[in-house]
Amino acid sequence: MGRARGVLSCLDTVARNGDIRRVQLAWGGAITAEWAHFVALGVFAYDAGGSVAVGLAGVVRMLPAALIAPFASSLGDHFRRERFLLAILLIGASALGSSAIAFFVGPSEFLIFALAGVVGVASTLIRPAQQALLPSLARTPEELIASNGATSTIESLGTLIGPLLAGVLVSVADVGTVFALGGGAFLGAAILLARVRVEGRIDAAERSSLDSALNLVLAGYRLVARTARLRLIIGLILAQTFVRGCLNVLVVVAVFRVFDAGAGAVGYLTAAIGIGGAIGALAAISLKGVRLATPFGLALVFWGLPLVLLAAAPDPIVAFFLLAVVGAANSVEDVAVFTLLQRIVPNDLLTRVLGVLWGLAMGAVALGSIFAPALVSALGPRPAFVAAGAILPVLVVLTWRRLVEIDHTLTVPGAELALIEQVHMFEPLSLAAKEQIAAELVSVSVAAGDVVIREGEQGDCFYVVAGGELDVNAGGLQREVGPGDYFGEIALMRDVPRTATVKATVDSKLFVLGRDAFLRAITGRQSMQAATSVVEARLAATEEQLRLG
Repeated sequence: MGRARGVLSCLDTVARNGDIRRVQLAWGGAITAEWAHFVALGVFAYDAGGSVAVGLAGVVRMLPAALIAPFASSLGDHFRRERFLLAILLIGASALGSSAIAFFVGPSEFLIFALAGVVGVASTLIRPAQQALLPSLARTPEELIASNGATSTIESLGTLIGPLLAGVLVSVADVGTVFALGGGAFLGAAILLARVRVEGRIDAAERSSLDSALNLVLAGYRLVARTARLRLIIGLILAQTFVRGCLNVLVVVAVFRVFDAGAGAVGYLTAAIGIGGAIGALAAISLKGVRLATPFGLALVFWGLPLVLLAAAPDPIVAFFLLAVVGAANSVEDVAVFTLLQRIVPNDLLTRVLGVLWGLAMGAVALGSIFAPALVSALGPRPAFVAAGAILPVLVVLTWRRLVEIDHTLTVPGAELALIEQVHMFEPLSLAAKEQIAAELVSVSVAAGDVVIREGEQGDCFYVVAGGELDVNAGGLQREVGPGDYFGEIALMRDVPRTATVKATVDSKLFVLGRDAFLRAITGRQSMQAATSVVEARLAATEEQLRLG
């Protein structure tokens, strides 16, 4: 019950942030449409050419994404991420709508398979764009973890609802209807995204424009190549997505060749992963702090072991429960690993690194889709589950020590970030923007009696008090400031000389933010309103005290 309340609290935290709420609802529509399309395409392909055609459909759906995503995702670090995500959703809506038309007019196997590649590209690009957007919308580390938890929960629900809906529709109608509804879901998601705007956006376009297009694209690859812990994390994710590619085919094969069930069972068994994922959110929500690499590894173990056990499943009911365990492990894995990546990767490279990850991941899914039919042909359906499921537990055992080292070496955000979160005018800013400000702070020690700023001088810095006490004298009116207080904003915002003299009364420690960094931080609508309210309140208080005497 405590964890259930934790999930509700997580969703409530997300719901209070309007932009995150709209992003998560859009994500729900997109992931539901993606999984409905997956089931419908698998049924369509099996009718067209059996298990080999199902594997081919997986390749066609994922291989273009693997090739295009790492390059296309670089646009998410060059343009506004919310607009990039909107464009992707519109492309997905067009591709699914065209698939429906092709089915009802044709049906044309070639065109539907080609459009499946476009859907795969759009679905793949949504992930890095959305995951990179969240740190620019979340305002605190806790809100970011809650957002990732909500993402995983919603993905689980989409993995449940999409296949169930597709299973019903392919039984009572046809796959063309699934394609049409999926296109409508993508379009609805795009409408939601149209209202999202990042507050306190950090614009890297000027710097990026100095790089060649190739360097812009390859920056994500270079960071992964030179960072050992990123290589390990991404390598394990690729192994998991390879197994997922195998599972996509093996579920279809198990339905028709092992359990001798109807086409709707493909959707129902796939939906078991979604049900388990929703339950797994109860465990995922308890992930706190920075120790996330070892839960990621344990989740991979429980991703693979149920597949090994599924080889002995006597009927679809047992298979359903085992796949639910896979879904639960998938939720824990997602929250752990993507929060971990968001903490490790610099924000200005985040979309590109996630694009590299998802591009390679979709390639791994495609390889798994190719490998699974050969595995079934060589070993038979049930032994194929054992071979595929054993991959992840073995890899985790081999890399466990390195995962533990990541947890021990990953540092938490410093004192600078904690101090920035206390500054009222920075409250509306995203976590990514706050971290950028924290990175630009310069620590300064001042001795008792030192004058930090003098009334009438030109202002060029903003100050936050980390320790000690200082006297602020504005036109003869005095007040004391201490840890968590700040000063210097009036001259910067109004472009006027300093309105007060600030002198340290005891040895003190300050953090200093330059003029340009300060003004860049408050350019967003909400942050500018907060900063303006602070300035107006302080000026009004000074004028009132002067008037009274």
